[in-house]
Parts: sequence; structure tokens; C-alpha cells
Amino acid sequence: MNPATLFSFRKGTPGRARLIYAGLLAGLLVPGLNFVAAAVAWMDRGEGDAVLQSHALNQLHIFAKSVIYVAIGLVMTYFLVGVLVILATIIWYILRNAKGLQSLAANQPAENPASWLF
Repeated sequence: MNPATLFSFRKGTPGRARLIYAGLLAGLLVPGLNFVAAAVAWMDRGEGDAVLQSHALNQLHIFAKSVIYVAIGLVMTYFLVGVLVILATIIWYILRNAKGLQSLAANQPAENPASWLF
């Protein structure tokens, strides 16, 4: 891997994929940032090699599934278990992003991006 592309934020570079993962994680603290990171991942989905394309797909899946899980949790708050669903979603979200960052650091494709679990 070219060291110059590690910290480049141009489309189709590992630095850009890392930036998107960081944006997704920072979205837990800064409202709306995960939406911006998902939009950037959407724009990058066809860029770079197969490894980076798998990470863009993984990032989009993480974001979309977290929205679905939180929506289910919000509906289930009526039944008093929704808070647990939302907390489980936050843990799942952090672990999926961390797993993606680890595989990106090893220059490997994202492991099973279509999975609804870990």
C-alpha cells in the first residue's frame, strides 16, 4: 500500500474510508455527523479497489441497519423494552465500525457487510 494514500482523503483511498468510519463513530456524539459520513460513503461506493468498495458497502449497511434498529427501539419504548434495543444498537454500531476499521488497517475487505449481526 502506498504510504501517501494512507492519509489522503481523496475518493478511493484508505484515508477516506477511515475518515468515514470516524464520522460514523463521531455521529454518536455529534448529531447528524453520521448522516454526513453515510452520504460520503454513498458517493464513494464505486471508487477504489475491491477492498475499499467493500468498506463503502459495509459503512452504508452499518448506517442503514442502525437507523432501522433505532426505529424499532423507538417503537418498542411503548412496551418498555425499546431502551434496551437502542442500547444494544449502540453497542452493535460501535463493534461493527471497530471491526471495519480493523479489517481496513489490515488491508482486507470488510467481513460480511450484509450481516445484521456482528
